[in-house]
Parts: sequence; C-alpha cells; structure tokens
Amino acid sequence: MDQLFRLIDLFVRKGLPFVIVGQILINTIPLILSYTAPMGLLVAVVMSFGRLAQDNEILALKTSGLTFARITRTPLIFAFCFMMILAFFNNFIVPESNHRVRNLMLDVSRKRPAVRLPEGVFTKDFTGYTVYVGRKDERTSKLFDITVYDRGEGLMITAPRGELKDFEEEGTLQFILYDGELHQLMENKHYQRTKFDKQTINMQINTEIVRRERKQRHQNELNVVGLKRVVDSTYQEIEELKREISEIGENAVTQYVNGEIETLDAARFDIEKRLKRITGKTRKASRYLVELHKKFSLAFACILFIVIGAPLGYLFKKGGIGGVILGILLFSSYYILVLSGEEFADRRGFSPFWALWLPNVILLLCGLYLFYVAYYEKHPFKHIFK
Repeated sequence: MDQLFRLIDLFVRKGLPFVIVGQILINTIPLILSYTAPMGLLVAVVMSFGRLAQDNEILALKTSGLTFARITRTPLIFAFCFMMILAFFNNFIVPESNHRVRNLMLDVSRKRPAVRLPEGVFTKDFTGYTVYVGRKDERTSKLFDITVYDRGEGLMITAPRGELKDFEEEGTLQFILYDGELHQLMENKHYQRTKFDKQTINMQINTEIVRRERKQRHQNELNVVGLKRVVDSTYQEIEELKREISEIGENAVTQYVNGEIETLDAARFDIEKRLKRITGKTRKASRYLVELHKKFSLAFACILFIVIGAPLGYLFKKGGIGGVILGILLFSSYYILVLSGEEFADRRGFSPFWALWLPNVILLLCGLYLFYVAYYEKHPFKHIFK
C-alpha cells in the first residue's frame, strides 16, 4: 500500500505520464513480493492450523500417534525450499528491478528534480553544483542538514534547514537556506567564513525526460557480491581519509610553529571536510550492510513463520478471516521491528547485523515458546479465547 500511494502521488500530484508510472509499478512488484510472499506464507500457516484446530483435525492426528512436531514437518520442509527460492529472488531479481526503477526515477528527476532529491547522497545532477541533503520532508518541501558546493566559485554553503521550490516552467530549482554559513578558501591561503540568516540559490535544470542506462548502483540494486565489494572499498576509503587528516594536522602544526602560516583555519577547514566525509562513508557502509543482511533475514523469516504461525493458529483456533487478521497483525509487528532496526542502524550507529537479525531472534524465541506449549498441550490462552 505504501508503494501504491507513492505511485498515485507521482501520477496525480506530480503529473507524471501514466505510461511512466506503469513502468515504475511493474518494476516495483519484485520488491513488494519480497515482503508480501513471507507474509502470505505466515497467513496461510495460521489459517490452516487454525482451521484444523477448529475442526479437531489436529486432535485426530495426535490421537493416531502423530506429535505436533511431526505434523509441522512437511510445512517446515516447504518453508525451507521457499526460503532458498526467496533468497535467490532477493539476491538477483529484486536488485535488477530496483535498478530499473531507480534509472527511471533518475530520468524523471532530471525533468523534475523535486520529485526525488535523494537523502544522504551527494548528487551532481545540477549544473555547477554538488548538493547534499541529510533529510527532507516531501509534503512540505522542507530540507535539513544541507550542503551545497559551488564548483565554479569553490564555495561551500551549509545550513541546518531550508526549503525547495520548483519553478519547472522557467527551468529553475530554487534552494532557500536559513541560518547557514558560507565557507571559502581565498587564493589557497586565507579561509573565509560568513554567516547568513537567509540565502537563495537558483539552479538551472533540464526539463526533458531522457532515458539513460547507468552503471552506478545503489545499495538495493546490488547482489551480495556487489554489496560486499562496496563495503570493503568504503572502509578502505575511511582509513585513507584518517591518514590524510593525520598528515594535514601534522603539516599544519609544523608550518605554524615555523611561522610559515598565521592561523590553522585552513587546516581546520580541510579536516572538517574530511571528517564529514568519514561520517557520510560510515553511514554508507552501514546502509550497504543492512541491505546485505536483509536479503537473508527476510528469507530466513519464512521458517520462523512456520515455527510461530503453526502453534499460534493451533492454540488460538483462528481459521478463516480470524486467521488472516492474526497473521497480518503478527507480520505487521515483525515489519515494524525490521524498519526500526534499519532506522537505528542508519542514524544511530546500531550494528547492521543485529538491526536485521534481532527481529528474527525475537520471533524465534516467541515461536519456540508457543511450539513448546502446543507440543505439550499447555494452553495459556484457553481462558481468554474459547
């Protein structure tokens, strides 16, 4: 539903052609399936075991000598096969479809950059400028943590907040920045910093949609091998930046002691730029690691959904629409945990591994408890759900 509302917004509010929106929808389906397929498995298991429990079929099977573990063996085998298929699907099919969607969205953004100004990424889609936006509010066009490099003037503009205005008819994109600073190194000797209350930057944009094939890929457009390669190279770049900071600091102190320079402002400016790049690259590595673990954690959840869904349906005896609601509520809780883990890993430095696998651990512990209850015929919910 989230993807559907986003596409409707592109068609209705931002006026993209129906054909373009349709292409985006078709290429978005694999991403949707990577989430909805495990959910469908969970709902099916809860409904099936709930209906079997309602009709006393599980009781009949147990009377014939089968244990609850033996009854769930076939669903577990099916879930294991499904997990392998989904892992392959997430590793190869989903990245390619995401790559096509992003190519199309980037082509659209060249015509209408306000449609998709990426967060946390340095973009050079604007002539003469490099723009970085830490966070944006799509509804209000508010921007936060903004950095703009004027490549022609060698000027860096930073601001904690701002807003974006799109004058498509004039081919202009307007950035309005508030409470920011202008940083410039004059003749490679003198560092100048100027504070401002409001600064307006007008950037020329291209208003024609031109289809291009791009080789550069985002984290959700790479398979495991590509993600691992990017993570390794990013950590190497971080180590190189740390080495440069050390050299800049040592050289600046030496020159200052020898009287070759009057202040350390220029060195401080260079160090601050590199520290900001280190922060950005650290977050980049975290995002790529999150995507790597997500490919397998979502697939592995299929087995966990059998472990928790089968005893849940049996104990609550909820088939039919009740099983559907119960399954959706359970998956929604799992989905919220996954999104929370991604957010903590991206913005709060939480371990990407635990961010994606902790929801599975929680699900596994709950499932093992419910499986134990179902196996030994202990019904803690019988007084609540009769």
